[in-house]
Amino acid sequence: MGRRESFYVRWGKGALELRVANEALEIRAANAELLFEPRSIVVEAKYSYKREVEDRNRKTLFIGFAEELKPLEAPRVDIVGRNYVGNFEVVYTDLEFERYLTVITPASFLYDYFVLTSKDVMFYMQAKRKVYFEEEPYDKIIVYVM
Repeated sequence: MGRRESFYVRWGKGALELRVANEALEIRAANAELLFEPRSIVVEAKYSYKREVEDRNRKTLFIGFAEELKPLEAPRVDIVGRNYVGNFEVVYTDLEFERYLTVITPASFLYDYFVLTSKDVMFYMQAKRKVYFEEEPYDKIIVYVM
């Protein structure tokens, strides 16, 4: 692993920690850790469902959290709104009733972007992509994108 940089994005009354290492982005909440790599996603959190939705040329993958993401007590907040974290474009949106963290991934990733909310994470990719799951039921799920 290369050098890690930590950034904090506002999340309710606290923040989520974003760490970049090489081509990967790790997002930490008080009750979850998510690791985004070019061909895989690791969600270490209690989850309640996974679902794939496909239309003509897009595929959307949903993973629902069993409990809402809880913010960390952060030493600071680096990101409010739009910014870059390594090669990832990060957009934070707070609509009072829900928070959204949209992350546009680098071109080397097999999924185009993902949206993290307090209740789930959604991945958007081309419909031709195949998705495989490795599960530790309800505690950890690894998604492989081919």
